[in-house]
Amino acid sequence: MSNHSYMVCRCEEVSIDSLQEAINEGASTLQELKMSTRAGMGICQGRICRTALECLIPNHKNGILEHPSMLTIHQPTRPVSLSQIVTREI
Repeated sequence: MSNHSYMVCRCEEVSIDSLQEAINEGASTLQELKMSTRAGMGICQGRICRTALECLIPNHKNGILEHPSMLTIHQPTRPVSLSQIVTREI
């Protein structure tokens, strides 16, 4: 048996074992899973691992259907100086 764990989130290097551990410790929505493991918080903002993460979240907890939160996708941004925004023509 291999000691290697399947990497679900390559950007943040989060393995299936880490995700399963977070679920076992109580993470029951995508947002909780994201906050406890950083999965989906890397450079791709979950575009690659999102589907796999959605498949890992249990559909119910104690017989009650949960409404899982959706992962928010943030566009990569960088600071821009005001001089780059403002035009000098009036």
